[in-house]
Amino acid sequence: MKLFQLLLLIVLLSINFSIAQEEDTMDETTDSLEIYLIDNYIKSENDKVLVLSWMTNLQVKSKVEIKDIGIFNVSDSLTDFHQAKIDLNNYTFTKEENFFRIISELEDGTQITSDEYSFLVPVETSTQPGEKQIKTSSSYYLYNFLLGTTFWLIPSPSLAIENDQTKFGLIKDLPLLSIGSSSAYKNFPYFYFYLGYSHISQGYVKNSLRFGGKYLYEIRDLKHFVSFGIGGFSNFKGKNGLSTELSFSFLKVLNTFEMFIAYSYNYLPASKNKFHLISLGLFTSSFSINLNY
Repeated sequence: MKLFQLLLLIVLLSINFSIAQEEDTMDETTDSLEIYLIDNYIKSENDKVLVLSWMTNLQVKSKVEIKDIGIFNVSDSLTDFHQAKIDLNNYTFTKEENFFRIISELEDGTQITSDEYSFLVPVETSTQPGEKQIKTSSSYYLYNFLLGTTFWLIPSPSLAIENDQTKFGLIKDLPLLSIGSSSAYKNFPYFYFYLGYSHISQGYVKNSLRFGGKYLYEIRDLKHFVSFGIGGFSNFKGKNGLSTELSFSFLKVLNTFEMFIAYSYNYLPASKNKFHLISLGLFTSSFSINLNY
């Protein structure tokens, strides 16, 4: 039980830290501005046009400030949807990753500058006199893909409580199909189907395949979610069961993953056995098939 108490203490401290971060960054005014970036890319290697689009929760005017280049006007009238195509063909870039900020002007004239965002530009480097070589950003994307895949596959450490005994386990549910909204105001899907596995050291069901679905309720003010799930599991040796789950996220990792804590109740009808699972893991639907409407 000491391991369980330690895990619970770590989670509570993480939650307090997350809430403190939210409170520190929250605007003191009632109307705090939020920006939802949608498009952010360069058209092609030969056509350096920066394509941007984003939404705001308030009607604002907008500009874009690109570091070391200048400020570009986007919208002269109040709107909550902003689009821009900025021609950068006449500018020289010496690095792949470049940074910009969004400047928003409220109806009362107050200006708010966003955090930094970045975009990638292929860099031209000289190899021989009269020759140029295009340095693409494929290695950058490959690195991010491999890093994301690694985090996606990392199993969640778990505590299994069975017959008043606490046992260590590993569990991983992989989202395969997510159903969500195309709205920029939604950060998570409404529902997703998953396939996974679990391993419980010295458990009644030591290894099992898991499957089911989970509904995510987004807490917009905190930018996290609470989820409710139902599913089943089997070791294909006659030990089959049902499970229900409740989880909540409390910390964003690498701007893509949500760290969460989950509790599940697992029941085997044939043997009347039951056990509880408490796990700490990472969630993202970025690697699943996403159906948005």
